[in-house]
Amino acid sequence: MKRILLAITILLLVPAVRQARADASMSVDFFYNNIGSDGNWVELADYGYCWQPAVAVSNARWRPYTDGYWAYTNVGWAWVSYEDFGWATYHYGRWARLRDRGWFWVPGRQWAPAWVSWRMGGDYVGWAPLPPRGADDFVDDHSPITGQVDLAYDIGPDYYNFIDVRYIGEPVLRERIVEPGENVTYIGNTVNVTNITYVNSRVYDYGADYNMVNRYSSRPIQQMTVELTPNVDPNNAVKTKQVVKVQGDRIMVASPQVLQKPSSPVAPKTVKEKIEKPTVDRGWKQIADPKKEAELKQKMKAEDPKKAPPPNIPPRQNAEPTQKAGASGTPVAPAKGATPAAATPANTVRPLGTAAPAASAQPALTPAKGKDKRANASPMATVGTQPQHEKGVKKDKGTEKAAEGMPPERQPNEPTTERETRKSKAEPRKAPSSRETAPEREPKGVPPSERVAPANQGAGQEAHGKHQTQSQKVAPPPQAPPGNVPPKSEAPQHKRGGEKKGNEPAPTPR
Repeated sequence: MKRILLAITILLLVPAVRQARADASMSVDFFYNNIGSDGNWVELADYGYCWQPAVAVSNARWRPYTDGYWAYTNVGWAWVSYEDFGWATYHYGRWARLRDRGWFWVPGRQWAPAWVSWRMGGDYVGWAPLPPRGADDFVDDHSPITGQVDLAYDIGPDYYNFIDVRYIGEPVLRERIVEPGENVTYIGNTVNVTNITYVNSRVYDYGADYNMVNRYSSRPIQQMTVELTPNVDPNNAVKTKQVVKVQGDRIMVASPQVLQKPSSPVAPKTVKEKIEKPTVDRGWKQIADPKKEAELKQKMKAEDPKKAPPPNIPPRQNAEPTQKAGASGTPVAPAKGATPAAATPANTVRPLGTAAPAASAQPALTPAKGKDKRANASPMATVGTQPQHEKGVKKDKGTEKAAEGMPPERQPNEPTTERETRKSKAEPRKAPSSRETAPEREPKGVPPSERVAPANQGAGQEAHGKHQTQSQKVAPPPQAPPGNVPPKSEAPQHKRGGEKKGNEPAPTPR
């Protein structure tokens, strides 16, 4: 028995020891050797060796954290990328933008679900890649990152990606990001709600209030679980594109949680160039007036993360219940095994970097200046249906009353009792005098034989049964006392084909 227990213990400890040795030996050269050939390493005087994706050179409008989607996990907001290099660039390190050169990734040692600053308020939510803290981003600083990050890191409006809160749950967000030229307006209408914390050397990103944005998102936000797999060789996972993969409601990560600081200087095998005096673009170039820039920074300084303005749109119908908070006040992890409305079908493994789902044909939401920010939002074919109230459409009176359970208007001079019916057969109808009120418009779609008398006809009128069949001949009820309301009787349905019985009074021609 002891031998069996010893064997089981060895089997459990060996993988952990192997992983611990792998983590201990892995440093920044893990990126140097595995990031791929979709970009180039460049040495920046202030930040060391940085990597620039090829797409950032070929497309001047490219921005980090745009080609993918957000999922809410047991470690907070996690960015799920469709780009081959996303396993590294969106979970380790920071981003810096150089003037006239575009975006560069500065590697880091700590894995996180996302390294971004969050803003929300009104109908919009936005996120921005965090800039590096300095020349050496490999410092062991586990200080929380809070709502003052815009000022602490000097993040300007142009760093942010804003979208309408209704689209935050979509599986493809790049088509929903608004024109960055309007970001100054969105910064003024939102509040920074960044909340990045460290617990047992693990990073948690809670940022935007999940309960709030999920209520107003047209598509429920995916709830998933991040699993750091300790028994997988990260180098082999990179070669097979299995570093990060989505399987059902799980995000399985094979890369190390923390990389070691190199004991001696290391460098990439190939360095394209060295930039001695890089000019960093902080994202403030939209504001030409220094006074307005100072006013916006003062607004950022006075922001209260707990007072983000709520959306001005109605919440999603049948919105999921809000998540309960844990003992620390942070949202608890979603229940394991829950089935979210995921973009990836359950039991399907999609390595990151594979083709994204087909994007919506609608153009990006780019509100024009001085107009309603949602004026250009086109209907979405990929999101949950939401009732649309059409204005200026008139309904037919008869149809509208029938829908409300009310009888349609009676045609003028129509017989309402059997006495009036017999009288109408014997006596011709008299032409109305000039003192009588003109007849109202005849309701559409209701034959005269199916119309019901108004509820109160006054004294002397009798209740009657309509459309009586030959097998259901019933004597008319006694005459109602004056002033009482005659009881209404429901008409039986016509037989197939619309046949009528012979004893049914025919409608009097007009």
